[in-house]
Amino acid sequence: MEIIIEGWRAGREDRREAESVPASELPPLSDEQKSVAKKLGISEEAYARSAFAGKKNQERLLQKTKRFGGLLQDVIQRRFNDARVDRIRLVTIDHEYRVDIFAAGRPLVFRVMEEIVDDFVEGGSEASRRQIEQSLEVLLTGRAA
Repeated sequence: MEIIIEGWRAGREDRREAESVPASELPPLSDEQKSVAKKLGISEEAYARSAFAGKKNQERLLQKTKRFGGLLQDVIQRRFNDARVDRIRLVTIDHEYRVDIFAAGRPLVFRVMEEIVDDFVEGGSEASRRQIEQSLEVLLTGRAA
């Protein structure tokens, strides 16, 4: 299963973590990044902290997406023998997962809002799990669960 995190964002926790890192431990900026920092009128250190926060957030999003992929594959295998998850893409700007599923000899796209995934994966929400399963049922069979 391929996992793609499209874009990044840095939340409060990521920014706080980036602020606590000594400047000497921040990753060096490329010439292009230095140029962008200059154009934005911010220090290279501030830009490096922002990039560090974004990278940390992307790592967290990747881990969350892997957990979601495993749970989703389990749901699909339990209920739909001939279906599989080929790719999961989190489009961060839209706060939406787009999941490529192959079922009954054809490709399908399953879309689910990140908030529902968060409730399911991180919060263990039974209601979110049911909502995801019902949406999958409609997509894969064309009828409600």
